[in-house]
Amino acid sequence: MSEKRFPSPVRVVSPNSSLIVSTVWEAVEYLKRWPSKRGRDYRVARQHCLDALDGLRSPRAAQASFITAAKTAGLLV
Repeated sequence: MSEKRFPSPVRVVSPNSSLIVSTVWEAVEYLKRWPSKRGRDYRVARQHCLDALDGLRSPRAAQASFITAAKTAGLLV
């Protein structure tokens, strides 16, 4: 699987620190241990990131959904 990079890194809060997410794969891994409520924006971000890994959606679109979910959850730095 080729690395699918976000156009620019996204800094999010982890339970005890902050984390920089640079690739779609890193976003999927972060979403697996999502430290907040898993609402609609979370589900959309997870699906868009999985779609990007499969080549069905662009990394830019996956990043946009990931940022929206992080903002909604108060996890965006």
